[in-house]
Amino acid sequence: MTGRLVRGLRLGVIATALLALGILFLNYGVLSTPQARAYRDLDPAVPECSEGLRTGWTVLSEVGRGAPMSSMLDGDGWRDPTNDEGALRDDRRWRTRLRCALQRHVIPSARGERPLEYTLGFLEFKEDGEPYALVSRAGGSDVAIDSAMLRHAMEGEMHARGAPATGLKPVITQLDALTQHLATGRHYVIAFIHGWRHDAQVGDANVADLRFYAAHAARFLRDRCRSDPAACGMDVTAVYVGWRGARVDERGLRDRFGAALGGFFGELSAAATLFDRKPVSEAVAPAAISALRTLEAALRRPGPDGADRHNKLVVAGHSLGGNMLATGLKDDLLKAVRRHRFGEAMPPVLGDFVVLINPAAEASKWTAVQRAVWERVATPADPGATPGEVAHDSGLFPLDQRPVVMSVTAALAFPAGGLRPGDCAWIGLDVDDGFQDARARIRQRLAGTDAMFNAGVDYDWATHDLFPTFKFDFRPAAGFLERAAARIEHRPPRGMSCAVPREADLLDSVLTLPLRTLSVLAATFPFQISLPEESHTIGNLDPPRPAAGVLADARPSGAPFGTTHEMLGLAATGSERHHAYATLADADIDCPRANGWLVRARRRRVKEGGLGWDSQDLAPPQAGAEGQGSPAVRFQHGLPLTGIAPVTLANDPFWNVRAFDNALSRHDGYRLSSFICALSQLVMDDIVDAAHGNQTGMSSP
Repeated sequence: MTGRLVRGLRLGVIATALLALGILFLNYGVLSTPQARAYRDLDPAVPECSEGLRTGWTVLSEVGRGAPMSSMLDGDGWRDPTNDEGALRDDRRWRTRLRCALQRHVIPSARGERPLEYTLGFLEFKEDGEPYALVSRAGGSDVAIDSAMLRHAMEGEMHARGAPATGLKPVITQLDALTQHLATGRHYVIAFIHGWRHDAQVGDANVADLRFYAAHAARFLRDRCRSDPAACGMDVTAVYVGWRGARVDERGLRDRFGAALGGFFGELSAAATLFDRKPVSEAVAPAAISALRTLEAALRRPGPDGADRHNKLVVAGHSLGGNMLATGLKDDLLKAVRRHRFGEAMPPVLGDFVVLINPAAEASKWTAVQRAVWERVATPADPGATPGEVAHDSGLFPLDQRPVVMSVTAALAFPAGGLRPGDCAWIGLDVDDGFQDARARIRQRLAGTDAMFNAGVDYDWATHDLFPTFKFDFRPAAGFLERAAARIEHRPPRGMSCAVPREADLLDSVLTLPLRTLSVLAATFPFQISLPEESHTIGNLDPPRPAAGVLADARPSGAPFGTTHEMLGLAATGSERHHAYATLADADIDCPRANGWLVRARRRRVKEGGLGWDSQDLAPPQAGAEGQGSPAVRFQHGLPLTGIAPVTLANDPFWNVRAFDNALSRHDGYRLSSFICALSQLVMDDIVDAAHGNQTGMSSP
């Protein structure tokens, strides 16, 4: 009997090993994407590309136009039938054109308005960070670009535009092509680094996302042009930073085996590649940052008359693209903090603004910067710190300090860190203890959270649950399993609602027993990573709540590092109308100027040193100021009504924002017009200078 058991165990081990080897073989061989291939490396001087740059392409606004609304809705959110390169893959001409390293796209207006236009450029990198050379079409085959031929083509193009062609350098790489494009004229540039399971392949959804952002920016500038001549002459350029974030060919699987079966196996195979791709994102980081700094330098060059061209550059990174930015900029940020002069505004570290969207990066890459600031200032929690020292050090950054880097993540619940057993009893009190208004606001916020959980809260599970699991911290996954069991049992999750749970049905209890058992095992599994800063991501590390106090208090945290702000949409969850790419030229969207709002929010809380400011609670505008307003979403400093005092200074330039799902949802739900507008306002508008509200941020240096 013992011998049979041993043989059975051996067979089981062998079978498991063979299965693991089979999966690895499939992932690294059969299903793998090409290891060193650029998808958008066709030289702009090639006729197919140069013609497109002159005339612009409207084809992507025509794809899927007229599709019934029912086809635009899917079970996971919103799917845009327009803006789909995949629909053109069978057209040989468009397969070639979409390989162009520089492209010009146009969205016509059905109402006779000026069409939306923008340039789309690509920067692709190999896994070691090496950039790709451009290629040209010669005899039907791809050949390396000849610099003499390129110089001749460039000079001809510049002559046709009436621009001086002297001093032009040969265009060898995608970076060269973009640098030449940005060397003249006035530009609003959006650089986007994609994340896990994506690349620059024709048809990739993240390329479509960037076009969506670029079209919004073109729309915002067109609308502002009516009242601000400075906005009329700006061209929008979108830069897609591509790398091999997708190691499994998921689209190939769907094409071969159908959306259901191919999609299932694609998801299964790709799930194992998260931390195979993460080191690659970090290896590419230095090259990507240096390339972006090259573009920044090109934008900073003065115009022909020696004047500032007032160009704008916003750099965004999503998922592992956010990790790439956090990795590549960490040392620069630490150095900027250490060299910062007291009371002066800290300048941007890259472009005009950096935003990390649902970054899949260890929180330690952010808390290192927070600690560098924390070490320079006295706080109320510091032993021996006097009120005078605290008040003085609050001026480390001035009132007109703009945000330099913002991380924004779709958060799970209110309040940050969850509810304690005694919180619900306190919330339900009806006594005159000075907290009545606060309790009413908390009840209102919890009611919204309950509705979110009933419908299924759209938080970023990939960075909240999956990332820690790969880092050998199973506690967030345990919470995921417990929440899944709660939904089946029709009860609120523990620690996240004050709703009275109903008694679970016997059948539901039996069905959820495996989930609850796995949850307990995951939460208590031995030798897990114990330091949340190393296993949690930047936007999923909330400061721990102090032991004393109630939710209406604002007491210092024992570890004042982690998330610093909250962001809420101004519309109810699910009520904001989505707009297809093809309709953006005429869609009912608005992104008005919001000058001076950040200074006004800080001034409203002057008695508290600006702490706890709220973009929906602004001081009155100064007399004669124009273009003043509030952002398209609600920003709040600190984590209000959580029992935690703000962990950063009111004027701190580093914002780590936890967002509700009516502002930013899921891992990839960053396409709401209000969210895009809010990011644009942080760059376009003079949000910190109320005294110059009659000037638009577009024309300010």
